[in-house]
Amino acid sequence: MDIQALLPVLQACLSHDQNHVKEAERILKQHEQLPGQAVQLLRVAAEDSVDAGVRHMAAINFKNFVKRSWEKSDMHESSQGASQQYIIPGPDKEVVRQNILEAMIRAPHNIQSQLSEVFKIMVYCDYPEQWPGLLEALYGNLSAQDQLRVHGGLLALRLLARKYEFRDEEERAPLEGIITTAFPLLLHIFRQLLAAPPSAQISGYIKLVCKTFWSATYMGVPAALLDRETFGGWMGALHSALTQAEPAEVAALDSEDRPAAPWWKAKKWVLHITYRLFNRYGQVKHAREGTEKQFAELYVSECMLHFLEAHLGLMSQLSQGTYFSPRCTNLLFQYLSHAVNIPSCYKRVGAAWDELLHNVAFPLMAFNNEDARLWVEDPQEYIRKGYDILEDMYSPKTAAANFAHDLCSKKRSHLDVFMSRVAGLLSGFASSVAEGGVPSAEEARKVDGALLAVGCLAPLLKAKKPYKDQLGPIMATYVMPCFTSPHGHLRSKAVWVSGVFCDTTFPDGTNRGPTYMRFFEQVARCLGDPELPVRVDAVVSLRHFLEEMEDVEPVAPALPQLLNSIFGLMNQVDNEDLVFTLEVLVDKFGDQIAPYATQMASQLAGAFWKYCAAADEDAEGDEDTAGIAAFGCMRALNTLLESCSEQPALVASLEEVLYPLLHKMLSTEGQDVFEEVLEMLSYLTYYGPSISDRLWALWPQIEAAVNEWAIDYWENILVPLDNFISRDPERFLTTTSPDYRTSLYGMVQAALTGDYGERDVVPAAKLLEVVLQNCRGRVDAWVAPYLQLALGKLQTATNRTLKDTLVLVVANALYYNAALTLGILSQMGAVGSFFSGWFAAIFAVKKSGKPKHFRRMHDKKVCVLGLVAMLAVPEEAMPAEIKAGLPQVQAGIMRLLLALKDQQAEAEEAAQRGDDDDEDDDEEDEDGDAEIGDDDDEDDEELTKALRKGARDLLEDGSEDFSDDEFTDDEEVRTPIDPVDPFVFFADALSGLQQHMPARHQQLMAACDAGTQAALGAMMVYAAEMRNKPPAAAGN
Repeated sequence: MDIQALLPVLQACLSHDQNHVKEAERILKQHEQLPGQAVQLLRVAAEDSVDAGVRHMAAINFKNFVKRSWEKSDMHESSQGASQQYIIPGPDKEVVRQNILEAMIRAPHNIQSQLSEVFKIMVYCDYPEQWPGLLEALYGNLSAQDQLRVHGGLLALRLLARKYEFRDEEERAPLEGIITTAFPLLLHIFRQLLAAPPSAQISGYIKLVCKTFWSATYMGVPAALLDRETFGGWMGALHSALTQAEPAEVAALDSEDRPAAPWWKAKKWVLHITYRLFNRYGQVKHAREGTEKQFAELYVSECMLHFLEAHLGLMSQLSQGTYFSPRCTNLLFQYLSHAVNIPSCYKRVGAAWDELLHNVAFPLMAFNNEDARLWVEDPQEYIRKGYDILEDMYSPKTAAANFAHDLCSKKRSHLDVFMSRVAGLLSGFASSVAEGGVPSAEEARKVDGALLAVGCLAPLLKAKKPYKDQLGPIMATYVMPCFTSPHGHLRSKAVWVSGVFCDTTFPDGTNRGPTYMRFFEQVARCLGDPELPVRVDAVVSLRHFLEEMEDVEPVAPALPQLLNSIFGLMNQVDNEDLVFTLEVLVDKFGDQIAPYATQMASQLAGAFWKYCAAADEDAEGDEDTAGIAAFGCMRALNTLLESCSEQPALVASLEEVLYPLLHKMLSTEGQDVFEEVLEMLSYLTYYGPSISDRLWALWPQIEAAVNEWAIDYWENILVPLDNFISRDPERFLTTTSPDYRTSLYGMVQAALTGDYGERDVVPAAKLLEVVLQNCRGRVDAWVAPYLQLALGKLQTATNRTLKDTLVLVVANALYYNAALTLGILSQMGAVGSFFSGWFAAIFAVKKSGKPKHFRRMHDKKVCVLGLVAMLAVPEEAMPAEIKAGLPQVQAGIMRLLLALKDQQAEAEEAAQRGDDDDEDDDEEDEDGDAEIGDDDDEDDEELTKALRKGARDLLEDGSEDFSDDEFTDDEEVRTPIDPVDPFVFFADALSGLQQHMPARHQQLMAACDAGTQAALGAMMVYAAEMRNKPPAAAGN
């Protein structure tokens, strides 16, 4: 599209008529893939004679076009499916590369900001390989006498350096060339800027210089900085920038504009750099060998104390009332907090430390004018700032409090002197209140700071005598009066500090007793406070109280009030801490929460949607507080579902509320909370009275997720799919649209044949077990495909857990229908190799003598059921290899049953002791080859030799670590084989053989030596005992 045709289309994009806008956007999209389109958009954006609005629109379209089409993107393929990504042709790219820098330099600010984004993309993609002349072009602009060109050169250099800010040493190689070429000139410019009369423009240039230095030195020290002259030049310039006084014209700005002035932004970056240099190189012993250690030695010997003196000078100014922007104040205190822990710096400051703490840091902790303004004008913003992690990180008040903590941790004398000062202030306040006095606003603000200081020093005060023994009386004497203060912020601080110290040992009890409950009641009363921040702090503080309580029954009558207060606040304030308190309430009160469950679920679901919307709006930002809050809502909802698990009707009513959330989040939109969404579906499909049609309708969404992106979530996906099958096998087996059986096979097949981590796909194999156990006699047609999948994967698997799981698929198939399974294995030619490997695994042991495979009781039981089921297979269906090896089969069964019996006894003993049921220590997981026991009958040497390869394949263990959970039975999992006792099952099978297949029974008995016959007899006696036990006592 030529310029004359392009201009009216861009003009139409500015129309107030949305129809015109949409048509213009359609035309731009239609012509996007024409050669030269990127070049034409850049020409319009750069042309001074074009209308400013049209230029801006061209720059925006150009930026978005380059973002989509400058280089091939995997993200495009995953999001756009089969649509082909268009890539800007090479000749067009070359024209853009030749002209982007000049266009960016000459453009006004609003267009320059768009073009700089394009320049950044191009640098990240093309420099240095496709853009070798860029550095020379930058140098030419930096050395020009034209301020606009210098500014453009600085901006471009900053973007170029930023490419390497977080790169490792190998990837930073091109940065050395940039530094060698540009840094001498950059230092010269820096010095000139510092010497020039201050202005907003000069400050902006200084900021760009500092940000470039920051990026270029972030991951390591460039070799150029080790040159003494270069080192001295940069350190001297930074020192000069650090100590420059605020210009009069900046000081004259009003309080709202002053912190955002370019001069203070530049100062902030200077402080950033000086703090990072100090933090990283202030102790030579902590620096890495090489250039970093050399730089650290230079830094410590030449300039560290000079920079410390400069920071102390700034602190002195701050103590005398000189203005510093909040962020700069924060960085000053971060610097001094680090200085506390460097011996030479600590010694240099000496007696001035306490003065800095008392006269500079402590006053900053007080409630201030900005706090008061927000409290009255925008309490929601006051609350947000108070609970926002990033706000807290950048806050002068927090930095001052952290400094107090670090200094008081360094030496006991600092703590004692400071606490004496704080105690004096609090004592005077308490005396005044006791005598009926009403503290002034100024006094209340100081007390607020004192309480903040006490709360921030809590870890020290709780650990050190005499403070830890006096905390109870201190709380009762100094904090309790603040609950009735007419100053809302003081009530709020009392609530907060009560939560911080609620684990304190009071004279009349810890976590209980009159004093503890009096504080709890005061905090609970603040739920009805007229001031919104007080109410929010009360909810958060109550969470800490409840977490400390071992018995919450005394506060159960207050549950309705607590919930109503939280629900009301959730409608007024977006605060994830309210959600966390709800979660604790559900956890602590359990089934008592049931009457409020539906309302609570509605509140949490509403909050979840709100937080998701906020997270989407801030998708490009660094903060993810909304995303964290959304996650908290999901966690609280699942806690609520768990608490209602014994009330199916209530679970069904909760499904009404939660279904829209499940429906939307079982997709890529829910990736951040996918585990929680699947957990929610697991609760609903397990604890509800039945599985509703709409929950079944979610199966295709799960299938789509598994096949497209959710392979890492198989462990979470297994549970709801298991519930679908086990709780409603009829629907699973008979529905044809969708065909759930085919769908399940497709998902498992993709997992077991795809290029995925072996641990990740273990749950997929377990799903086959679920089908075989829950659908006995009804999935004959699927046994062969299942076995082909399992044995196919077994040939290549190296992970021990996956190998065992795949063997269990075959064992389950044998228990499902032994004759059918053996026939399929014979057709596959896999009988010999598979059974040889299986028997070898059964007898493999660790050095401790414990089994190396099939460690869970469930695994042993499944193996036994599968092997025992083979004993009764008719002669005509029994493969020759199995006929000859029946004594081995019986030996394997006996080995498994003896190990299972021992394991059950150990589990019972552990349960009586109250131990965790960790059935096997994993300390020997890295053993070499398994030791093979000699219990099995090896009279058929030819068979053993032929099958040795199968045993070797199964016994070659992977080298991955294993978690204890993989070998621990989950007591909460229920399966169809739970009622089947393996000992009784074996005894009944032998009795059946004796009655109906006496020859086979005789064959088995004849292979037993005296010891084996004795063990077999004992097993029959034990089976009789188990038969007579109640089902619950019979175990697995």
